[in-house]
Amino acid sequence: MHPKTMTLPEPPEYLQFLAPYPVETKVLAQDLRRKVVELLPDCIETLWDATNTVGSSFGFTERNADHFIHLPVYTKYVNIGFSNGALLDDPESRLKGTGTRIRHIRLDRAKDRDDPYLHSLIRQAWETAVQCADTITPQTLIRIMDGPKRRPKPSA
Repeated sequence: MHPKTMTLPEPPEYLQFLAPYPVETKVLAQDLRRKVVELLPDCIETLWDATNTVGSSFGFTERNADHFIHLPVYTKYVNIGFSNGALLDDPESRLKGTGTRIRHIRLDRAKDRDDPYLHSLIRQAWETAVQCADTITPQTLIRIMDGPKRRPKPSA
């Protein structure tokens, strides 16, 4: 792995964006984000509040197209997506998806974040990502998409 752990505090906006989600899903999303940050070298996180989901993505530049991992949050699970997942070594065929590039794994439990196989995929993703020639200062960018938001309905 890389020589040091990235430090990237959880932004307060993330908790605001996750507010409509069930507690179990919020905890899963927060735990997975923390683990990904711990495993990555210094990079840039984009935290987004989009129409269909909330999530974060990571890259070595600010360009969304250069991001190599994304963590969209759904009502009962979180996906870990790999922008170039079709190119990753996946001998157990855990990566799902049929497109030409993107693959993902659905995570339902917080303990899934500690899976060494998943850590290997994360390492492969950042090692093969578009790099930046400059030294990167870890940071989180906040992007809020306009329009209505489809979020989980509160339980009765």
